[in-house]
Amino acid sequence: MRITLEMHGALQRFNKGGQRRVQLDVEDGVSVQELLMGLGMDMDEPWNAGLDGTLAAGSDKLSEGSLLIVFPPIAGG
Repeated sequence: MRITLEMHGALQRFNKGGQRRVQLDVEDGVSVQELLMGLGMDMDEPWNAGLDGTLAAGSDKLSEGSLLIVFPPIAGG
């Protein structure tokens, strides 16, 4: 299945070719965490993700046409 992956900040280095936004072909039923680990991302590194407009957990499953946005934690004051 095909998904769109968008990565921001320092996490962008894990995306294909260091690009911000790419389309990827992934296996059916793959989770957010499985995808990120497959890209070589260390799961101890802080990250947040949005999956199709909703805050995502590592265990959430991707589906055909999903948009996954991964970004570092945001702090403000």
